[in-house]
Amino acid sequence: MTFSFRTFGLIAAVSTALFANLTAKAESTSRIQQSAVYKSSVDEQLTIRKITVLPGSDNTDGIYARPLESHLISLVKASHRWEYTDTGLASLPKAPLELEENPELIKSVLSSFSADAALLPVITRGPGGLSLRLNLFLKADGRILAQEIVRDYPRFEIADVKATVTVMYRKLLATIPYEGLLLSRQGTRVTINLGKNDGVRNDQTVSVIQIISETRHPKFGFLISTEKEILGQVKVLKVDDTLSFGVITAEKERGAIRRLSKISGVQAIEYGEAQTLSPTDDGEVRVRPDAGLSFGEAAKEWLPAKPPAFGQVGIKVGIGSYAGSTTLTGVGSLDAKSAFFPMLGLNGELWLNPQWSILAEVTQGIISTPNPRTGATPSDLNHALSKYSMALGYNFLIRDDFFGPKFQLKTGFSFYRMFVDDSLPQGLTTVNYNGLLLGLGLYFPVSDNGPWAIGGDFAMTIFAKLNESPYTSGSSANNTINDFSFYAERKVSINLKARASVDFSLYSSSLSGAGTRTEPGTSISQRTVAIGAGLIYQF
Repeated sequence: MTFSFRTFGLIAAVSTALFANLTAKAESTSRIQQSAVYKSSVDEQLTIRKITVLPGSDNTDGIYARPLESHLISLVKASHRWEYTDTGLASLPKAPLELEENPELIKSVLSSFSADAALLPVITRGPGGLSLRLNLFLKADGRILAQEIVRDYPRFEIADVKATVTVMYRKLLATIPYEGLLLSRQGTRVTINLGKNDGVRNDQTVSVIQIISETRHPKFGFLISTEKEILGQVKVLKVDDTLSFGVITAEKERGAIRRLSKISGVQAIEYGEAQTLSPTDDGEVRVRPDAGLSFGEAAKEWLPAKPPAFGQVGIKVGIGSYAGSTTLTGVGSLDAKSAFFPMLGLNGELWLNPQWSILAEVTQGIISTPNPRTGATPSDLNHALSKYSMALGYNFLIRDDFFGPKFQLKTGFSFYRMFVDDSLPQGLTTVNYNGLLLGLGLYFPVSDNGPWAIGGDFAMTIFAKLNESPYTSGSSANNTINDFSFYAERKVSINLKARASVDFSLYSSSLSGAGTRTEPGTSISQRTVAIGAGLIYQF
């Protein structure tokens, strides 16, 4: 009997243990099923754990690129937030500007490496000093996440340049829209990859966030802003130099906070205690030089001006002089001249990228001259000048700065028409020229970061064709067309420039054969010189 009771007790104990274990598993399964999963493709894309450094680029045969590349590698390795990945690349397949403009190239370059992001230093030595550019590319989309630029750095010593690059590196990483990552979670206990070195302290409460959307620059692609939501809060209980440990004190839903969730709010923004609810308080802000923009009786709303990134449009008015000549067999030279006539010009540029641009220009003028043929009617002739051009331009940047000194090669199509009244006996004809435009543009700021700049445009038209109406002066023509101009401009605001220019144009033809007119012509020439001024708006 004693054996039976003991056996029964043993069976009961085992059954109870099995039931408890099954119940615990059921409860655990129930908790897992009830846990929330918050996913965001933007958040996952912006998760950076591994960083690599791409081979640097300079125009000094690697004098700066190689040391700065090694320096950046040491900075990444020294940080506990990132893991460095070596690419083993000795050089880039394309120029840095091409990589910046083509995300697919970056994705191709990084496809065989486990890095989440890549740093690329670019150094250009120019007459004003060094121009330093540091890019942070995302592997996920190949676009620039952040960019830091220092122009015309006056010092050339490697040690000084390294110090500047260190500051640029820290600013670059500070633009990443979170401060750390949650490395693990067990129950409500968590580990964070931030510690004393990052400003974390015991009993501090930090926010756990998720990035749900981003705003990128429409042209250059770097990150402008992000939209975040708070998933919960963590109270830090233990802090080491590079790690901290805490517990979740609040959570949006059970299980919303997971591994690799992002940490924010480590360094709070402090506004100080000198705050007031009174609208008439004369605080420190009111004595600033720009106080009138927001305070006072004539307060004005202030909005930041967007720097130009897409193109420009311009308008120009001017006064020109005109000289036209047609030489006829048996008659001589018929010369029409006007010392002054009004001109109006419109031009525009569309910047496809820092190298390529689409250019268009329209010029109109109204001219009146005495009829050069003796005894002809009418005694005065009306002329209408029309010039059109459309071209594709390629920029050669001297200092890797689109708004700095540069040369521009352009090619396209040019059209010119000078209408003139018909007369009796036959005199001047309406001429139309068109052909392939080849040009060279020059642009040079007078001083670094100064408002003044000078430049010029030189163009010629090849394969030019001449058409006359209402009759022709010759059966064939050998045509020469040249246009050039010089200008000076002053920056009025971030988007507006004032420009003054002098423009020269010469259209000439040597004629042969018999045309449709009574007296065959041997040559035609037209020359205009104009002085103009106008405004250019960049957007």
